[in-house]
Amino acid sequence: MPQTDDPDETGRRRALAAIVVLAVLVIGGVWLANTLRRESAREDCLASGRRDCAALQPGP
Repeated sequence: MPQTDDPDETGRRRALAAIVVLAVLVIGGVWLANTLRRESAREDCLASGRRDCAALQPGP
């Protein structure tokens, strides 16, 4: 006879899965927004005719 899961445990698993999916979506959205903002600033710099638009890398 197959073992049945407790309905409360199944609900908790679904809620945890939903939280994980939401966290991944939020993190991905923040990363995407930051990337688009950085690229937009670089394109604005290039469109203004400057050549030194690359982000400066901090020294060692």
